[in-house]
Amino acid sequence: MTIAFLTIALTASPIQAAAQTTVALPAAAPAPTAAATPAAAQTPSIDHVFYGRLPHAAPASSPVAATAPTPGAPAASPVAAAATRVATPTALAAIIPPAPPAAAAAPAIPAPTSAATPVGAGIAGHPPELPADGLHLYLNDPVSVRLDPFNWSVTAIKSHHQIAVFYRGHLYQNYHAVFGRSRFAGPKQFEGDRRTPEGNYLIVSKHRSARFRWFLKINYPNAVDQANFALMRSDGDLPRGIGEGGSVGIHGTDLPILNVGNIDWTTGCISIDNEDISQLARLLPIGTLVVIKP
Repeated sequence: MTIAFLTIALTASPIQAAAQTTVALPAAAPAPTAAATPAAAQTPSIDHVFYGRLPHAAPASSPVAATAPTPGAPAASPVAAAATRVATPTALAAIIPPAPPAAAAAPAIPAPTSAATPVGAGIAGHPPELPADGLHLYLNDPVSVRLDPFNWSVTAIKSHHQIAVFYRGHLYQNYHAVFGRSRFAGPKQFEGDRRTPEGNYLIVSKHRSARFRWFLKINYPNAVDQANFALMRSDGDLPRGIGEGGSVGIHGTDLPILNVGNIDWTTGCISIDNEDISQLARLLPIGTLVVIKP
């Protein structure tokens, strides 16, 4: 019996022997594996403030993926943990690339500060040595100075459709104006020629007008006009019965559309807007110089 058993064992297949040997080996212990990391923790969470979050989605607790500690590994120090958080890019940083380093900024040049301009020393943008304009002077003068006719003057330029008011030699304001509707240029020569006089005149009276709101009458004809009229009459250039004319002045308008259109429509006076004539009637005293130019 012993001999037969040995014979069978010697003649057994090597495969069977290997199988027996494999079965006989003890089972190897499984290698320790790290705890599975949740899928949500492996991917940096999107900041819901930037992209928004669905109502049913759970809020992300941290933009940095959390990894379970390995058993037996030493705990990380607080300094190392903080450095890891700083070095780990957030979802927002992954989407928006970092800006390139800016060049060194040039030192800022402080804006110059301007001191308040004293009255009479100048106005916006003007050098200090220049005098203030007429309006600036007017607002800082006493009433007695404002009422002095020698401090006022008016210059009317017929070809520009404009009159300029000056106070103490400085421009106070410009006003749009229209003039006489004569087809012929030149100064007024006689009554009914529908020309506006040219020369130097004075405001001799001012009164309200139902048609023109205010009427500022000038002293036409002055001495020069009277001399020219006498010369024309002596030369026989005037028909009989024609006078010098009069009642010329500055007034408002009952046809504002003509004033806006630069249409000269008066019989020799100067017409300005009704709001402007109200202002001039208040500002200009009797005796103000009025210079009328072509």
